[in-house]
Amino acid sequence: MKIERIIGGKAVGRPKLYANGKFKCHPNGDNKTPVWCSSLGEVADYLRANPGSGVRMDPGGGKISENLFIDGVAR
Repeated sequence: MKIERIIGGKAVGRPKLYANGKFKCHPNGDNKTPVWCSSLGEVADYLRANPGSGVRMDPGGGKISENLFIDGVAR
């Protein structure tokens, strides 16, 4: 499973793995209430099921909700 932010044909971000071993997603319009996911598969399922949602990505740890690709397919 690969989740990337791609801009101009280049991968510029990947989901940030936190110290608790989980990934932090957020609903559309919310940056404060995290939805913790245990795997990239859970992140992908969450992003697909919730339009406008985002995931915290490295570098920088910002919430990204646009230009996301899951296994090479645009969300």
